[in-house]
Amino acid sequence: MSRASRGRRVAANSVWVVSWGLAIASLAIAWRAGLPAEPLPGVFLSQAPVAMQSRFDDIGVAVALVYGPVSALILARRPHPVGVILAVHAVGSGLAAFGVQYGLLGAQVPDLPAWGFFAFAAGWGFVPGTFMTAALPLLVTRERVPGRQRVIVVVCAVVASVAFFLSLTQQSVAEPRNPLAIDDPAYQAAASDVYTMLSFVAVAISVTSSVILVVRWARAAPGVRAGLAWLTLGHVFLTASYLSLVLPDGVDLPPWVIGFGMVAPVLGQVLYPAAILVVVLGQRLWGVELVVSRLILWSLLTVSGVFLFLLLVVLVPSIVPGGGSGPMLLTPVLIALAVQPLRRWLQRRIDALVYGEGADPARLLARLGDRIGELEPGAAGLQQLCEALRRVLRLGAVEVTSAVVPTLAASSGRADGVPVRHPLLAGDRVIGELVVRARDGQRLDRRTLRVLDDIVGLVAAALQLVEAGHVLEQARGDLVALRGEERRAVRRELHDGLGPSLAGIGFGLAAVENLLPAQPGRAERMLRELADDLNRRVRAVRDLANEVTPSPLDGATLGEALDELAARFDSAHLRVGAVVDEASVLPVALQDAIYFIAAEALANAARHAGASRIALRVALRGDEAEVRVVDDGAGIDAGAPHGVGLRTMRERAEELGGTLEVASGRTGTVVTARMPLRPAPPASGHVALAAGTPDP
Repeated sequence: MSRASRGRRVAANSVWVVSWGLAIASLAIAWRAGLPAEPLPGVFLSQAPVAMQSRFDDIGVAVALVYGPVSALILARRPHPVGVILAVHAVGSGLAAFGVQYGLLGAQVPDLPAWGFFAFAAGWGFVPGTFMTAALPLLVTRERVPGRQRVIVVVCAVVASVAFFLSLTQQSVAEPRNPLAIDDPAYQAAASDVYTMLSFVAVAISVTSSVILVVRWARAAPGVRAGLAWLTLGHVFLTASYLSLVLPDGVDLPPWVIGFGMVAPVLGQVLYPAAILVVVLGQRLWGVELVVSRLILWSLLTVSGVFLFLLLVVLVPSIVPGGGSGPMLLTPVLIALAVQPLRRWLQRRIDALVYGEGADPARLLARLGDRIGELEPGAAGLQQLCEALRRVLRLGAVEVTSAVVPTLAASSGRADGVPVRHPLLAGDRVIGELVVRARDGQRLDRRTLRVLDDIVGLVAAALQLVEAGHVLEQARGDLVALRGEERRAVRRELHDGLGPSLAGIGFGLAAVENLLPAQPGRAERMLRELADDLNRRVRAVRDLANEVTPSPLDGATLGEALDELAARFDSAHLRVGAVVDEASVLPVALQDAIYFIAAEALANAARHAGASRIALRVALRGDEAEVRVVDDGAGIDAGAPHGVGLRTMRERAEELGGTLEVASGRTGTVVTARMPLRPAPPASGHVALAAGTPDP
């Protein structure tokens, strides 16, 4: 562990110990001494009603107990201004709660040490953290705060500093004496009014922060909306509690306003810290994510149960006739019936907050499946796969390598953490490897590891698609290069060989014509020589034709080549079968066309249709050879433009006088190519794309 990490841990533990120590000491004094609920008059500059002020120590204890560990966790795992503000809030609120009880104790115990200091600490301890919380969301949600929002944060810091100084130096009552007070009557007379004005400015900043949060939530990507939603809801509750606390004393408030002023901070303290932890730390929650989830669930269930009890106490007597204590017996029954559905409802949302998209593996797999269905062929598609995995699973780095195509590899992101390796399998055969790393300074949580185990098969299927696309693209490139070489070979032969030879034969025939009347024997011998030369040129042209049109079967039969092609696409997620009738009697050119059409149709079905089964059949029907590829995928839109694959298949069929038909519907797609066994003039047709249910 580095020196900086040790220093952060010492500071974090100190904040936790001090904040909890002050809160526990406050509770112990109140319990042992039996002190009154109302704080000492004059220690608060706030003009809130006495009923509100009497709950300030309770709020201080709650803030210290909640924000102490939250700020410690942030400080220990990630240097961030939010952690510093929450630490100040936790320690200050604990000091304020302790000061309330210590001040009340000093009023009963003469000569209590540091009585005046701690009594007034009740009024200034909570001020810096409480005021800065108004702008805290602007620091939570972005790494770099925009210019205008940075101004709001600076204004909030100035307001908090001035309010803290006023509270620290005020002396509005004769006893107890504040040792830090400024002895100036004019200053003391104005301090309360200035503090009230600053309180309203802080509330306005808090409302502005709520509006900014709502806008960010509306514009956020689905993956981060859960955290922003909880943060927004928690901040709204805190803002509402601030509004109730700045109401001046003397206002006749209904009981529900006072009750809301007490409940709103509690709800805010449940939702707000959890959202801050998730948004600020992300996967740095490893080791405590389960604790955070269960604490939030327990807190919300407790608050919800209390709220439901109070609501039923009011509603049941008015709904159930008869009065008496009988109807009230329904209250615990109704609460018991509501607890389990409420727990499931809350747990789903808490999981979405803490784990993001990883909370719902089915949704995660569906999103990854959508991304995989759009992958480009070759290395570009593999790069897209790595980026999708890294974004969706919030990883530091992802790398996928192919064992089938050694040059095929891609990665996304950079991280120095310990790699987690997963072999990618197709049946029992290793076809590649998936390597993932957590973000720097983090490690993978258990849920992410489980999700990785679940998606390995999906990644393997995607890798097979990418490999197939790579092979197909490579074959297309080789074909283009081969055609270019064919053209150059034909041009050389025509220019350097066949052209001069034919010209020589032409001159020889002219000479024969001249010799024939006078020297028929010599003319006959010359004709035989010209015939031999012509036969040699014919053989040379045939050899050239064989050289520039090699067969893709490479010595194998058509059935063997198509079986090997089907096995290349076959996997646990995509079953591919091939049936080939006796085709050894077919011309080589026809066998080549059948192979290329089948390869293109299989690649299209595997890459674009999202099929789970593909059937390939080559049959001889009368004087025609038929190639049929049937898949159970999503089908093709009738109005969709024809891609390179469809055009290539059509051209190959038409070059041999055949046709290509594509029938597509909700149950899949059927590609059928029919070509005559003997060459025929090329057809002028087009790819027929039929809508409706295909007939396999």
